[in-house]
Amino acid sequence: MPIAFEQLSSPTLRVRIAEKLREAILNGTLREGERLVERKLAAEFATSLTAVREALIELESDGFVIKKPNSSTYVTKLTWEAAQQVFAVRRLLEVFAIEEAARLATPDDIARLEALYLTLLDAARNEDVQLFIQRDFALHTAIWELARNECLSATLRRVALPIFAASAIRIATRGAFDLAQDAQLHLPLLDAIRGKDPVAARKAMEDSMEAWLDQARAHMFDR
Repeated sequence: MPIAFEQLSSPTLRVRIAEKLREAILNGTLREGERLVERKLAAEFATSLTAVREALIELESDGFVIKKPNSSTYVTKLTWEAAQQVFAVRRLLEVFAIEEAARLATPDDIARLEALYLTLLDAARNEDVQLFIQRDFALHTAIWELARNECLSATLRRVALPIFAASAIRIATRGAFDLAQDAQLHLPLLDAIRGKDPVAARKAMEDSMEAWLDQARAHMFDR
């Protein structure tokens, strides 16, 4: 059944197309694994191929779509096996990142993390799933950046984005996820960084990673 998107005309056309597509992904109108045909989308939005391609590039950078080697673009779909692989890499790299963060964080860095954590709590209290996941990713990104290693933070962003995007998609369509409980899992990470304790930071990240993997298994993959 064809999807009819409204026509758009705006200086921020790329942004608005990306928003419409993201909304369609999150409400299940565009399904996980569904192929996105650029010419079809351009016709439905009554816009140029360039605007659609730019919107898809934005969505790819956010992890919501994946461009395959044959140049076709698909809505992100993560298997349980792929998720386990992502978590295996995250466990190695994020543990190192938080150890470095605990060692290198300045008072200003810690204040920024605390502010980000408060925005995460606010999103949890308001039960705003999409904002919660955005704030969650922002908090993790801030921790990675404290390691002062651009290669590490760029690699973690590339590796972790599919998990965050898949979480946004599946939690939005399935519901029944305790945001407040998930937010609490981040508190030991902040405490360890605040205490300048790399050993405690390592343990906090390892424990949290196990809990997040269990959550993914239960809420995203029905296992």
